[in-house]
Amino acid sequence: MSSSKLYRNKMPLRDIVGEHIRSSIYDGTFAPGTRLVEQELAERYSVSRLPVREALRVLHNEGLVEHLPTRGMVVRTLDERQVCELYDLREVLEVLAAQQASERVAQGAECGLASALHKAREAAGEDDVAGVHAANSVLHREITALADNVLLAQTLEPIVGRVDWLRRGVEDFVVIFDEHVALADAIAGGDVEGAGEAARAHVRASRERTLTVLFG
Repeated sequence: MSSSKLYRNKMPLRDIVGEHIRSSIYDGTFAPGTRLVEQELAERYSVSRLPVREALRVLHNEGLVEHLPTRGMVVRTLDERQVCELYDLREVLEVLAAQQASERVAQGAECGLASALHKAREAAGEDDVAGVHAANSVLHREITALADNVLLAQTLEPIVGRVDWLRRGVEDFVVIFDEHVALADAIAGGDVEGAGEAARAHVRASRERTLTVLFG
């Protein structure tokens, strides 16, 4: 990571470093249980230890890392109860986002979800796992943006990131595509009740798949 690029960015170094660490956790570079040593991270990102320490504090508050007395900061490993609680939160927020998005479509807002679905289908056809994940993430972000609820978006973003981290390698692309089509169709049709039910069904199905793979 070039230090000049980091310092040219207008965001605080703490936030920039935190985003890089967060991305490395989500993409599996830093697997659950990995030690996050301040000096090593400072050298990796060509910064001092202070922004690394501050970034780790933020990630600790988000629940992505934890401090163990004998090991220091490590990437957190979630137990079954914590995964269930995470999905409980996501269900409430995703249902609300879908309902508010469909309400705005019913009031005349433009629905542009088809492009993300098309990209997901193309990526799945090419067995491009990263491409499917990227397209699915775009779809969910566009639904949240369409809902036009700033506080909802801010609350949902870290939860979605943590769930996506858990789901990597879990999802059946064909099944999830069908779930996304049902969700997008309901939103595009301005069907508030249908969008909420589609979002709820999608999150619950994802939850069951994740729990089965992680805990049997």
